[in-house]
Amino acid sequence: MVFLTSGEHDKKALSHQRLHLHKNTQILYGAENAVGKGVEFMKNTRTKMDITFDDRAPSIVIKIPQYYNGYRDILSRGGKIRCITIITRDNLEYCEELIKIVSELRHLDSLKGGIAVNDSEYMATTVLKEAQPLTEVIYSNVDEVVEQGQFVFDTLWKNAIPAQRRIREIKEGIKFYETKLIEGSTDMVIENVITKILTPASDISICTSIEGFKYSKNYLTKFLTSSLQRKNIVPHKKIRILAEINRDNFELIKKLLKLGIEIKHSKEILSINYMITDCDLAVAIKRTGMDDPTDSILYSNDPSYLNHFSKVFTELWKNGKDPDRIIKSLENETELSFIETIEDPEELVNLMRTLISCAETEILGILPSFNSFLRQVDIGMIELIKTIASNKPDLNIRILIAEEIDDRIRKQIRMIFDQVCDQISESANLNDIQLEYQFNGIENFRLKLLDSRLLTEIGFLIVDKKKSLLIESRNISSMDLIQSIGLSSYSNSIRISKSYASIFEALWNQAELFDKLKLQDRLQKEFINIAAHELRNPIQSLLGFSDILMNMKGNIEACNKFIITINQSTKRLARLVDKVLNVTQLENELLILNKETFNLEQLIIDIVKEYNNNLHFLNKDQLEIEYMPQKDCDDKKTTFCKSGLFTVYADKVRIIQVIMNMLENAVEFTKVGKIHVNILNTLDSNELLLSISDSGCGIDSDVLPKLFSKFVSTSKKGTGLGLYISRKIIEAHGGKIWAENCFDANNKMTGSKFTFSLPSRK
Repeated sequence: MVFLTSGEHDKKALSHQRLHLHKNTQILYGAENAVGKGVEFMKNTRTKMDITFDDRAPSIVIKIPQYYNGYRDILSRGGKIRCITIITRDNLEYCEELIKIVSELRHLDSLKGGIAVNDSEYMATTVLKEAQPLTEVIYSNVDEVVEQGQFVFDTLWKNAIPAQRRIREIKEGIKFYETKLIEGSTDMVIENVITKILTPASDISICTSIEGFKYSKNYLTKFLTSSLQRKNIVPHKKIRILAEINRDNFELIKKLLKLGIEIKHSKEILSINYMITDCDLAVAIKRTGMDDPTDSILYSNDPSYLNHFSKVFTELWKNGKDPDRIIKSLENETELSFIETIEDPEELVNLMRTLISCAETEILGILPSFNSFLRQVDIGMIELIKTIASNKPDLNIRILIAEEIDDRIRKQIRMIFDQVCDQISESANLNDIQLEYQFNGIENFRLKLLDSRLLTEIGFLIVDKKKSLLIESRNISSMDLIQSIGLSSYSNSIRISKSYASIFEALWNQAELFDKLKLQDRLQKEFINIAAHELRNPIQSLLGFSDILMNMKGNIEACNKFIITINQSTKRLARLVDKVLNVTQLENELLILNKETFNLEQLIIDIVKEYNNNLHFLNKDQLEIEYMPQKDCDDKKTTFCKSGLFTVYADKVRIIQVIMNMLENAVEFTKVGKIHVNILNTLDSNELLLSISDSGCGIDSDVLPKLFSKFVSTSKKGTGLGLYISRKIIEAHGGKIWAENCFDANNKMTGSKFTFSLPSRK
């Protein structure tokens, strides 16, 4: 025998305490280890022990001394024991004894195995055998595990009934009716409720929505399959299921049909999920607005509830459809077409949200008035579409708003759209209304105004050209969407949906054509004003100086000055006439190219030399045009042309016209400095690139996207035709032309750069 000193004894106790405080989870095998851990668990219980076990456990607690004495010791120390078990006719004697050694005993059907939780520890067991000790337990003193076990026990405790009540039911045959809310429906609770209700029943009716089927199908299918395959479990069960059959669940429906279950299809089921037998009712209650499965179950065995839900089910069952036809259409990837009338505005709004949220490729909408658009904004529908557009970039969303646009609402529309939309898709004239809008960063969502009152009372919603909604709009001043909605119809017919989509496309094209015509009309008016100005100045010069020359005598020097001015004015007139003729040819596809082979570099050298000689006539003495000769290039894909090595096969006169247009543009917007002309060769595509860079004021960001369109110009002198003609000429040669602004290292604009490409020929 070894005796410990006082210090050694303290060290031994401290070591034992540290070992005891060590957090761990373990599995213990064998009756000796399991029972030993159970006894230790009870000794560690200070204030309370909560325990659940199945119908075999009461005999174990009463007949095995270690457990029986352990329970009594906890009570003698002032601790409390709450116990849940399954009280049956077979274990009634043991349960009556168990009541004497626990603080409170309750009954709950369908328990399996058991759990125990004390102040700081958790234990769980496998399925028990009657009057035999444990052979396997899971033990943990990890705080999170203990908390989770306590939560499970508290949930079961709420849903259990007092043991005395259950004992009276068994002994005296008294039936207690109850209606209760089973909260915190974990997987275990749901499975227990389904098993408790369906096991003794001979007549089972189940009504479930798509979501309800999704969440309950694992438990439901498992039980029904087991019930029907095991002939000893109520072989005469009559099972009926009413559900909406769709692509997500029809394979499961087929399996249930093979088991002999009666099933009917119904679209009248919205969100209610319940099962009813000859004795019990369970209604699934889902928390509003959450995506989690059912949070609680309303249970009742009260005959009044059973009768009510039975009648509801019977009526729905009468109107249900044969599942075979539905399944066949789904297997053939077709869908049964239908048209249904919707009278409830709130139901319609919910359907709209569902259709929009489920869209895969396209959403098309027509709103019959601007007020109807404002109502959609107020209820958050536009914000919903915006969110969906952001999450699904491949989804094409177009909304058409029909409204007769006049001065009365013009200002209101602009103000509202500026608030709702972050960015306007195209620049708008200050005196005009913008007809198309987009959200900033969301290119797949477009809003367009149709200047029309053709659709004053009807709105459309077409999703994926498969489903469609026609919505009657009441012409009222109220901004309440619910009050403004009349009778509506919903269809999943692809033919009907495509027909409505065709109507939408026709109206959308009409709106776009109206936009183009309106823009063309405005640009044409601007061109007429510019052309009149361009014609008036040289004509006045010609007339004035001609009169002077006619009346002048002598002074040849003065005559030469007037002759030069007349010459310049005449050239301006000639260029204007040429531009108008060129546009006419281009619009009517009458442009004829007289191609020849020539050296583009030599042509540039000649043009630059001639243009520099004439700059003083334009009062541009501080400006110089410089052709950049060949030099090394860091870019491996491009290189400066070597003199004489590259030629082009093109219409020389037309190419000169393009280069002169680009130079005129650069000279006009550059006061001092240099204009650089470069020729580069793209090795990959075998193209020549000619670029003209200036150090002017740059190109306005609103003008840049449409710079090469007709009548577009920021100059007070130009007609807006030169760059349009240049684009058409280059495209006729199989090339491209573009413009860009240039910036320095500090992101400060340093000018602009115009470039065109031509196929090169060596």
